[in-house]
Formats: sequence, C-alpha cells, structure tokens
Amino acid sequence: MQNTIFALASGNDISALSVIRISGKECKKVLKELTLKKLPKERVLTLRNFYFPRTKKIIDRCLVVWMACPRSYTGEDSIEIHSHGGEAVFRSFFQALTSFPKLRYAEQGEFSKRAIINGKTDLVQAEAINDLINSQTEKQRELAISQYNKGLSVPVKRWRKEIINCMALIEANIDFSDENDTPDNLNIKKELTKLKIEIKDILKNKDYHELVNEGIRVVFKGRPNAGKSSIFNSILKKQKAIVSKIPGTTRDIIEGKINFNGNAITFYDTAGIVSTDDYVEKEGIRRTKKLLKEADIILNIAENEKFLPSNYKKNEWLILNKIDINKKLKKKLKNRAILVSAKTGVGLQNLLDKISDEIIKRTKKVNTKKNIIVNLRQANELKEAEKNIKKAIQETSEEIIGEHLREANRSLERIIGNIDIEEVLGNIFSSFCIGK
Repeated sequence: MQNTIFALASGNDISALSVIRISGKECKKVLKELTLKKLPKERVLTLRNFYFPRTKKIIDRCLVVWMACPRSYTGEDSIEIHSHGGEAVFRSFFQALTSFPKLRYAEQGEFSKRAIINGKTDLVQAEAINDLINSQTEKQRELAISQYNKGLSVPVKRWRKEIINCMALIEANIDFSDENDTPDNLNIKKELTKLKIEIKDILKNKDYHELVNEGIRVVFKGRPNAGKSSIFNSILKKQKAIVSKIPGTTRDIIEGKINFNGNAITFYDTAGIVSTDDYVEKEGIRRTKKLLKEADIILNIAENEKFLPSNYKKNEWLILNKIDINKKLKKKLKNRAILVSAKTGVGLQNLLDKISDEIIKRTKKVNTKKNIIVNLRQANELKEAEKNIKKAIQETSEEIIGEHLREANRSLERIIGNIDIEEVLGNIFSSFCIGK
C-alpha cells in the first residue's frame, strides 16, 4: 500500500461542486505543492488557490479539508478538495495529481478497503455504506442505516470471543489433562448451543436483504401477443419493450425497475413459450423458463378467457388483458383473474397494489429495528459457522472440536473482513464506486 490514491468521490455529473478524495503518505507533499502554502488547520474547511505543480497556473479557488493520520476515513493522511463541479475542473485536478510519481487513481472501493485494513471500519459497515450509496427506495435507505449502526458486527465480535474462550479451554484440557484443576470441555457445549441458536435466529431473515435491495422479481408469462410487452410498458410508463402484432416479437428478457410505495419491484418481460424451430426464439424461451423458476411472482397473462390455465403454481397470478374489448368478462371472471387493460390502463393500479401487499406480507414479520439483517455473503458465512459449531457440539474428541471451532471462527472473521484481505475484499469491493 505504498501508493497514495485519489478519486472523484461525488460522481461524474456536472454539478455546483465536486469532491476529490486523496489518501496516503504523499498527502502532505501534494497539498503543499498544489496550494503553495503550508498545511491548513486540521479538519477545518479552508479556502485555497490550487495550482498546476509545474506551470503554477491556477486550477481553481475552492475549499479543502486536511485530515492527518489516523483521524480520517481510511486511517491515513487524507485530503478532500471541494472544487467547482465542471468536468474540465476535476480533469485538471486529475492531471495535476497524476504528475506526482507516487500517486495513482484508486481502484473500486479502495478507500473502504484501506479503512478496513487500518481498523477504521469493518466489512459489514463498509457493505452497509455501499448499500446506502446505492439506495433508491426509503426501505433500502432505512435498512442500510440500520445495518451500519446496529448490524452484524456487534454479535460477530462477541461470538468470536466466546469461540476463542472455548478453544482456550479445550487447549488447556489437552495440554494439562493430567492435572485435577483443568476445565472440562463438556462445559462449553451449553455455550456453543446458545451461540448456534442465536446464529440460526439471524439466518431466518436471510432473504429480507435481497428482497429490499434487489426488489421483488415479477416475471411475465404467456402466449405470444397476449399483451405482456404492452402491460410491461404501461407499468414502467416508457417504451422499453417493442410492441407488435407479429407473434414472437419479444425474443430476449427485458428488465425494468420501479419504486412503488417505497418498495423496489423488478419486472421481466419474456418471450412467449411456444414450439419453434427458430434458434434465437428457442434461446429466448430457454431463458424465460429459467427465470420463471427464480421468480417471486409470475404474472400469467392471457388475452382471452379460454387461455386462462386451470392448473398453475402457488406464486402464479392469472391476469386477463384486453378487458376494454370484452367488458362482460368483468363480472364473470373477477374472482378468477386480475382484470387489466394495457391499452386504457384499467386495472394496472390494482395489480401494483396487490404486488405491494405481497411485499408487505413477506416483510412484515421482520422488525429491522430489533432484528439483524444479513446479506447473501454474510448469510453464507453464518451458515458455515453454524454448521461447524453444530459439529463441535456433537463431537467428543477435543482435537476435532477445536478444529471445528477454528473453522467457525474463520467464517466469522471473513464476515467482518479480518482475514483473506486481498482475495475476499477484492471480490466484494469490485461492486463499490471508485471514490468509496
């Protein structure tokens, strides 16, 4: 970690201000040479002129914050330049910064990675910050804040201490088994059982994070020309899917997201499932079938009463489209299917309300203020930890109990980012923004 890194922390869009973040050992030198002045007072916004190091031409007159190690986000010497937001301005700053031999542009999530390595935060909190940055709905924002303030970090650190204490007792039993005052490893079984129950309780909520952040997955199903693409476009209020009277117009899966009543909903328009010799159409149908298996809700759309199936899955909702053409069907079929018209928009609000009710039904049992919510990565590590703790409880050999507890401890360490730094963090931070 010899290089000092920099990145635009505020995004590339034109705005009144841009924030350029710099972190590393070269910060003092960089700030002095760019401003031609001594360091400003620490952690105070200070107005300074900034110059190109070689030509001394002015880049911008703006505010800067100097943060000395370790009192910064990364735990290193850091600078935040609050420049004007024009693209030419921050590109000029980048040109000036790259003229320093030990400076380079940051990799994705590298600031957070350094913060974890330097003990300023942990991986659970870093993931929560990333979720907060990417939040688009109120529930996503609330969940991210909850995970950051009261997330998995606290119990994981406590569980690790308990496991390490158990491992110490086992080692003492092995090393001093001939002495009368050595602890009996059977005393740890009660503690391990309690720990296992706590982990299992948290794993009950493992699907909540994905449901809130990825959104409920609603997949359109039906014959060609049933009106799937028309309903899809009407809900999204834009022409994402091509609409045509020619059967088989939709050949690939088209995705669209909306924020409805604070909930993220992802809709998928799919190819109609029919027998065909066309290779492209076959591939579209194969993808559709795969997606239908992963769907939270399937909207089985028919344009005529005779195409409504009598047998369907539990998560499959029957939708009768084109009721504007045959209004007599309203009374006849209102208890069997959800009636809509993609053309007039009738029934679409009712459909969205029903999807929203389904989300509430799936999430109402989870109290985010009391329950700890985990993401998929954290849940997988918890499952491994719980599995090894269970094996340790069932085992009689002290050596094997100790090995299972070591494996459980490694899983817990990976949750908060204590081990496998380069491999684990590299994969996770590939989804982070550059300036974080």
